[in-house]
Amino acid sequence: MTLKRKSTFYVFYILIPIVLLSFLNVLTFALPVSSGERASYAITVILSLAVFLTIVASEIPKNSDTIPVISVYITAIITLSTANIITSLLESRLASRDKYKDPIAPGYMALNRLARICKCKRDGKNHPATDIEWEDVVAALDYFLFWLFFVLTIVATVVWFVIANRRQSE
Repeated sequence: MTLKRKSTFYVFYILIPIVLLSFLNVLTFALPVSSGERASYAITVILSLAVFLTIVASEIPKNSDTIPVISVYITAIITLSTANIITSLLESRLASRDKYKDPIAPGYMALNRLARICKCKRDGKNHPATDIEWEDVVAALDYFLFWLFFVLTIVATVVWFVIANRRQSE
């Protein structure tokens, strides 16, 4: 007698929403800092992932020998979400600075110049350093953090699918 588990239920009700939530997490950096909704958006995503982790834990049979791959993936995405919240809060702090009280460091200016080059805007040579505001620095950080978190999410998702596929074929 051979038993085979049908995975359609898990794919549609657990896997697809989790992957979509993981990519929604990246969109935190698309929200403007001035809106004040970044932290609440990121926390909403992390709470949704925590709910899915609870659902997965209740649906999968208890076994102390192995940890389900989906639980490891959700935990990795929750870790990325936590880093996302921390960087969003730090960016909010940077955006509230005054360039006259807190001068912009050369490293931030270089980051802003690099972001302008990557976005195919002026290279910054004709853009005087005195014209750069902290909001410009935060916009440059948003650009790089968006792509960093996007790549990390893709890598985590691809690794998870590869590991899940190998375990399924065993």
